[in-house]
Amino acid sequence: MSTNENKFNRRRVRTSYVISVVSIAMVLIMLGLQGWLLLNARAVGVKNESFMLTLFFRDTVSTNRITEIKRHLEALPEVKAVQYTDREEAARQFQEELGEDFVEFLGYNPMPASLAVVFKPEHASEALFQNFDKKWAADPAVEKVDYPRNLLLAMAANMKKLSWILLGLGVFMAFIAITLINNTIRQAIYARRFLIRTMLLVGATQRFIRKPFIYSGITQGLLGGLVACLVMGGLVMLGEQQIPGLRELRNIEDLALLGLGLIAAGMLLSMICTFFAVRKYLNIKTDLLY
Repeated sequence: MSTNENKFNRRRVRTSYVISVVSIAMVLIMLGLQGWLLLNARAVGVKNESFMLTLFFRDTVSTNRITEIKRHLEALPEVKAVQYTDREEAARQFQEELGEDFVEFLGYNPMPASLAVVFKPEHASEALFQNFDKKWAADPAVEKVDYPRNLLLAMAANMKKLSWILLGLGVFMAFIAITLINNTIRQAIYARRFLIRTMLLVGATQRFIRKPFIYSGITQGLLGGLVACLVMGGLVMLGEQQIPGLRELRNIEDLALLGLGLIAAGMLLSMICTFFAVRKYLNIKTDLLY
């Protein structure tokens, strides 16, 4: 009878352990999906090369000066590419759009030479555009600096709203995560409450009793985080297959940090919940164990 009861208890502990790992993984997957959505939302605008800054030069500026500025811009770490368009090419492009030979009509070419500056996604921001605008607008060679100000302002406002919404959802999900993980771990430790009481009766200190449970909780959090990372990796690949544009938004460093964050969050939450769950049964009265 005692042997059967021991087998049942061991099976119950193993089942609780598996359920705990799965529960942690499921919660972390939900949190990870929110983080992934936020990363993609931030990358949508800056990945789009239509968000470029264009320098229009005065007619008196020499080609050598423009070439010098182009080389200077290309050497900047935040710049991805610089495209030069001379006056003749600009006139030809505008003529194709207009459908008429406006140069012949006016008697001269009014189109200025220009440099289109495309920034790297990790550096592109509204502040960067404003800094470039302020710097190059003061240059004597530059007649005008142009970039989509209104669009960037609208994107910044929408991004702020989205960040607050996702932050609210994140706090809500974190509350659910803590509650779910806490209840799952409490159930797992509940199956071993008599073992905890027995160890107390034979003189074991609370710290000695708590240590293996804490280590076990950290291990569960680690396993849950690894499972969540694997599932998240599969979901990211599936999402990129279904929506090809997502592949262009991928940032390996951000995804790696997100994965490490999920693992760290799983270990930390599991450790905290295990600590308080074990403390409950260390201090509980014997008649309440039944």
